[in-house]
Amino acid sequence: MPEAIHPDRVRYALRSVRAASYEIGSTESGTTLALVMAASPAGRRNAAEKIVGLLEAAGLRLAVGDPVAELTDRPIGLLVVTG
Repeated sequence: MPEAIHPDRVRYALRSVRAASYEIGSTESGTTLALVMAASPAGRRNAAEKIVGLLEAAGLRLAVGDPVAELTDRPIGLLVVTG
């Protein structure tokens, strides 16, 4: 079973990103993250790249194959796991 990630750990990793840009949630599987900002596709991709980089720097990652594309294109919460 993967380590449970506390939402505050994700918030701390993303402290340099505007909180209105993303949404942190919880499911039975764990903490999730969604990009909720209204921006152009290029703007969403730039934000997703920054978020993925900050998560990686904190030892976290999104549990999907291509985190930048998934975060950019999917308005649902993606599971955050240890990296």
